[in-house]
Amino acid sequence: MPIKALACTECHMIIEVQEGNPGWWLKSNNDLKAKNKKALAILAFTTANGRAPNEAERKAWEKENKEDIEKVKVAAPRCSRCPDAQLSADWQGLTILLDPSRSEVARTLGIESPGNYALKVRHQ
Repeated sequence: MPIKALACTECHMIIEVQEGNPGWWLKSNNDLKAKNKKALAILAFTTANGRAPNEAERKAWEKENKEDIEKVKVAAPRCSRCPDAQLSADWQGLTILLDPSRSEVARTLGIESPGNYALKVRHQ
C-alpha cells in the first residue's frame, strides 16, 4: 500500500499514513483478513474445509456469510504528541533530529523529542 507523509500543524512531526484499500475481515475470526471479498471467502472456506472452493461454493459461502464480512476500518491519522491538531499534506523541508538538546534547529522549532519533522507546515 502506498504511504503518504503528513505533518502535524502544531509540532511539525511527520506522520506516515497508508493509503488505499485496507482490506476485508471476518467479524467472527479477526485472524482472517484479505485484500478483497473474493479472496476472503476463499481463505475462510479453505480454512474451514481444508480445501479450496470451486466458484459455486465460493459464491454460496459469500452469500451465506455476508453479515460476517466487513471492510477493515482505519482510524483517522493523528499526531501522537498533539492528538487534537490537524495534519497537513502541505509541508516543506525535512529534518531528522536524533539529539534535540544539541540541535539549533530543534531549539528554533521548539522540539524536545527525537524524530522526523517538517521545517514549514501550512494549515489546510
